Amino acid sequence: MRRVVVTSIFIFLLCNSFWASASEEAAPVEPGAGESSWEQVAEDNKIQFDLGQEDASSQDALHAVKKISKNIQGLKKDIVELNKDLRVMEEKLLFPSNTKYSVFVSSRAVQFFTLEGIKLKIDGKLVASHIYSEKQRSALSRGGVQLLYTTNLNEGDHTATVFFTGIGPQGRAYKRAQSLNFEKGPSGEYLELAISDNGATQEPVFTLKQW
Repeated sequence: MRRVVVTSIFIFLLCNSFWASASEEAAPVEPGAGESSWEQVAEDNKIQFDLGQEDASSQDALHAVKKISKNIQGLKKDIVELNKDLRVMEEKLLFPSNTKYSVFVSSRAVQFFTLEGIKLKIDGKLVASHIYSEKQRSALSRGGVQLLYTTNLNEGDHTATVFFTGIGPQGRAYKRAQSLNFEKGPSGEYLELAISDNGATQEPVFTLKQW
């Protein structure tokens, strides 16, 4: 009898334990429980997707800017070339080859004269004047040539008169005038105003040469 009672109690406790475990497994999940983790994952993925879109947009914008910059540089180069062509065309229109006449200044290794200014008259009319800086004098002394004046001259006889001013020997003011009668031919020609030294007299020499 005692054994039956003990067995009954054991069966009762075992059944209670089974039903308790079943109740725990079958317990309903509270609304919202477990959803937070999925929502967080979804939000993280959304953020990463948005960042990816922003990076792609930035790259596209950068490529677009580079392309525009390259196109602008190409346009600048084309404009420079076009301006050169326009200047050449303008010069040809303004100064046809058969009437064009240019005047140049040269002054090489001159020791006895410092050029300060030049005035040019053609056929009695003042057509050009120039005041020289130290930089320009230095360029001339190194063999540079200055284009002083360009004009149109008809064929025939003309007169050029040039007035040179500057500092001569012993630092004194120096002024000289030089004239040249020349004949303009059927083609473009040049007049050179050349300044040089006379070593024997230690005086500057001013020469007008037609080419």
